[in-house]
Amino acid sequence: MASPDRPSIIHHFHHAGHTLTWEEHTPGSHTLLFLHGYSANRVIWAREIARLGHLGRCVTLDLPGHAPATTPQGYRHLSVEELLDLELRAIAAIVGDGTATLIGHSTGGLIALVAAARMPAQIRRVIAFSPVVWGPLSGALGLYQCLLTLPGGYASYALLYGLTQRSRRFIQFGIGLLYSGNLRAYLRNPVADAAVRHWHPIYRQTRIRNLATLLLAIRACDLRAEAATVRCPMLVIAGVNDPVVPVAQSRWLAEHLANVELHALPGVGHLT
Repeated sequence: MASPDRPSIIHHFHHAGHTLTWEEHTPGSHTLLFLHGYSANRVIWAREIARLGHLGRCVTLDLPGHAPATTPQGYRHLSVEELLDLELRAIAAIVGDGTATLIGHSTGGLIALVAAARMPAQIRRVIAFSPVVWGPLSGALGLYQCLLTLPGGYASYALLYGLTQRSRRFIQFGIGLLYSGNLRAYLRNPVADAAVRHWHPIYRQTRIRNLATLLLAIRACDLRAEAATVRCPMLVIAGVNDPVVPVAQSRWLAEHLANVELHALPGVGHLT
């Protein structure tokens, strides 16, 4: 969502057979770069862009393989380092000689942490919502990660995710049950309903194999050594009832980094 007098501008970043898209919503000298999580897409940030666009140059960036991003032919494997290399190259191209605040949810928070460690001159601060610091994940996504390592496991995974792409009601219930930490409250939440209505049509365009590839990459990650080197200010917001990324990961950041402010929200799950 761009400012009324300036339409958003979509750019493309190419590397190693991947094409990522990034959308520039508002102008400004300082960049606020929004990084979504696994299975989401750039438009998930529409409400935040509308509220924060006056603060600077707001940009949203894809994760690999998440529509409208495209992947190399025969794409079946992605290591954590390949994920980070691709995303950090894109971030460097977006920020250029300027500075940025990185705002990331879940896997987007993972990327923001490493970018702050490796690009200290460019990353001024990080805001991380339920960031992944180490794998494997918990709850249903942790089970899916295990399933994908088993013979024939992908077929079961693809069947379940096929249902989420065909039915918005099915995915809304699944998100509430497996992510929110409070199904009844989630299903009554008009903001959550509007968000899914907004991003689900693009989610349907993402290849399920691409989601599985990223989910397996996250399973092997452990960023603790690198995250501990981050020196910029960081705001971490996490749900105490998060069934996907346990709040212990966010508390670890607050305990081991010198410049972290943590807000652990009682009664809240992964969708902080």
